[in-house]
Amino acid sequence: MNFLRKIAFLLFLLAGFIQAAQDINQASKKAIGIKMADPSLASPISTPGFDLQLTTENKDKNAKAKIGLWIGNNFIIDAKFIVPFENTDSEVEPINLDGLGKSSVLDLGIHYLSWNPKMDVDKAKEIQIEYLKRNPNVKNFILTLNNLKNEPDLYRRFLDAISWGTAYFAVLRTKIGRQDFSYINADFKEFNEQKTNIALDAAVGVLFPKSGYFGFNCEFQKYYEAGKSADLILPFKGGPAQQLKKYNINSPTKKDRNKFQIEYRNIIGSFGAINPKISYFFKDKVTLIEIPIYIFKSKEEGLNAGINMSWTSKDNGRFGLALFIGSAFSITPN
Repeated sequence: MNFLRKIAFLLFLLAGFIQAAQDINQASKKAIGIKMADPSLASPISTPGFDLQLTTENKDKNAKAKIGLWIGNNFIIDAKFIVPFENTDSEVEPINLDGLGKSSVLDLGIHYLSWNPKMDVDKAKEIQIEYLKRNPNVKNFILTLNNLKNEPDLYRRFLDAISWGTAYFAVLRTKIGRQDFSYINADFKEFNEQKTNIALDAAVGVLFPKSGYFGFNCEFQKYYEAGKSADLILPFKGGPAQQLKKYNINSPTKKDRNKFQIEYRNIIGSFGAINPKISYFFKDKVTLIEIPIYIFKSKEEGLNAGINMSWTSKDNGRFGLALFIGSAFSITPN
């Protein structure tokens, strides 16, 4: 009889370890959402969840929405929707030199994540035995994070028993944008066109649990740029009166731009994060430095806000300051 009891106890331990492994998987998914939070929705690496955000820089404003989902344990797919509004016909080039910055954009990404956190089996066994000593009346106990919520010290010991290791990311993104143009030709005939802008982005990165995320990405853009504008004095509705009106001269021209970027991302305290980036544009021979600083109510959900201080070497040096505010909604398993 004692032998059968020992066998039953071992089976319960085994069931607990299997459930613990599932808990590690869920805990790692939650950790990715926390450690890789990107409230600005500007980095190629994205996380599961639903985010809304509004950004304003000088006269340029845009709204963004993102949804990301886990596919199995190693893949994440996400879609971002970016809509510019106000001053989309501005002649001032965005400081980040984004050729799609004045387009309504659909941005699709697929991520591969290689991460293998491991549980210390001996420590897990000690935690389960300790729990049963404290709660002798509990029957058929299985070791899970949820079952340890009433034992905070054992809950922390469970998390401490996980060796998180290093996470590796690889991402491919494609962006498709539509932009409206209006212009006149040499005969002062007015035209309206809509052009398609595209971009491809490839990124890799490494997340060190204690020191943060280091990433590298290359982006290739093909886009259209409006012609030069001029103020023209023309008849008003064909009558004798005249009007002063600004027109773009000639049709938009096709451009291309290639960018290489290095970024770092890490959490600061309980309610903040930094995400400095350095970009180099090969054809333009321009360097861009950005320092986004995030403040959020929660790393996974709730209101968030921040600023992005930037500097570009173009035009003998130029500084920029963008403000953003948004909200995140977690759809990561609890």
